[in-house]
Amino acid sequence: MIDTVKIAKALSDPIRYKIMLMLAQSEEGCCPIPGEDDKRPGFCNCELMSALGMIQSRVSYHMKELVDAGLVTEEPRGKWKMYFINTKALRQYIEQITQDFALK
Repeated sequence: MIDTVKIAKALSDPIRYKIMLMLAQSEEGCCPIPGEDDKRPGFCNCELMSALGMIQSRVSYHMKELVDAGLVTEEPRGKWKMYFINTKALRQYIEQITQDFALK
């Protein structure tokens, strides 16, 4: 079960919204992590830090909010974390919002 309010709150921040757009539009794993063959679209901390011009602690804060809302999954890879969009949760959120606010 998704928490629509938590998701709405997470998406209300412009930086987190931008991160979600980046994840949704990524085409393959970009960060070369030794020994990893996973090419799913996603970003590691270092890529997000560079793209957003933020220090690691700020990126981690925003990613924690997105992970806690269920919009993003994280996987440790060596000393970094890889982040992937949770399309299932995003679709459920869209469906729930559509049901909640549909005009009848």
